[in-house]
Amino acid sequence: MSYTVSLNGADNVGKTTQVDLIPSHYTIHKAGGLHETNTKIGEMHRQGLLKDWWWESSQEEFVCSIVSALTARYRDAITNVYSEISVFDRGAAMFEAVSVAMIAMKRADNDLDKARSGFHTILKALNLQLPEERLAILLTHGGDLEESLQITLSREDNVPDQRYRQYQRLLQSELQRQERSGVYHHVIRVNTTSSISDLQNELREILLQRTGNQLFRPILHRLDKVYVISGLSESGKSSVADAFCSYYGTSQAFRAKIVYFNHLISEKLGRSIYGLPEKAQAQSLLHELERFSNDHYWLKLITIESMHRHLVARWLKTWLGNKVQIIYIDTADGKRFERALVTPEAIVSNDSLKLKRGVESIRTEADLILDNNGTFADTMSNLLKFAEIDRKKD
Repeated sequence: MSYTVSLNGADNVGKTTQVDLIPSHYTIHKAGGLHETNTKIGEMHRQGLLKDWWWESSQEEFVCSIVSALTARYRDAITNVYSEISVFDRGAAMFEAVSVAMIAMKRADNDLDKARSGFHTILKALNLQLPEERLAILLTHGGDLEESLQITLSREDNVPDQRYRQYQRLLQSELQRQERSGVYHHVIRVNTTSSISDLQNELREILLQRTGNQLFRPILHRLDKVYVISGLSESGKSSVADAFCSYYGTSQAFRAKIVYFNHLISEKLGRSIYGLPEKAQAQSLLHELERFSNDHYWLKLITIESMHRHLVARWLKTWLGNKVQIIYIDTADGKRFERALVTPEAIVSNDSLKLKRGVESIRTEADLILDNNGTFADTMSNLLKFAEIDRKKD
């Protein structure tokens, strides 16, 4: 039977991001949303009617649909013969808090105590029972209710209306009550200095302790750094990467173009990675890097050349922080034309494609803009100084 885990917390605290960053492996099942396990919710989701139903359904219909979907999702997870661990983005306790907050809204009295009593009355009347995960984790942000609300609302894409604000107040009040009551097995505090990778590693440490599964070692823990190397055509990306890996020590450094990893990913997907949104491309690349570094456990450094899709680079940097260093090779047009083995027309054509993909945006967000207009020795000296490498690792 699959070991069940749920991540819970206020909206926009980062639950989905942390679930997405959990290792991708056939023994780890990441359960989908309720719309994937409930026909009624799924149909409303497809037709864009779920939001209206959310507010307009009766208390009984709302609770019945939510709990039925939860039960189906839980049953599908624990009967999955391949998965050893099932991870839910929002679990039973959180959906209880959601239901309590919505009942208080539908009653129009904002009384959470009465709403909680009403929730359990509905469960009993309809002979429903909430499933329970073996490990329920709560993510929290903000020092108190008001600060937590402010963070949640500030991260919404659109300006929240008063109804949504009140719902969030009720939901987060109920989540905090649950926390005080010891409903959750672990609480992860998300503060202003918390990086996404730090939170992921805290989550993985909990999962490692509870399951003993070595896949939950810290993210990319075997690698010192991943260097993403970008730049226009014939700027010297390959030469720099080759020399950098040689200096670091070829027994511990691996050099590849982005197409190498994308090919591996496409084979696993059974379709081209380029058909995915760039955020999904970045997630796939991160998971492939993790698999690759685990299989090649002796490696300490990986360089990835020819990264031109700036959103992919940005997501990697957002998730991994300083573990990823983005290097943009800056070489003047005249130097590129002079050094190239292809015609200037070919360079211009290749540049056009790279610019379309956002290579100039990578330049503005790079950790290092590496001047490659002087001698190659000067270029490498500046790179090694930036990387704080003063001797070979061999």
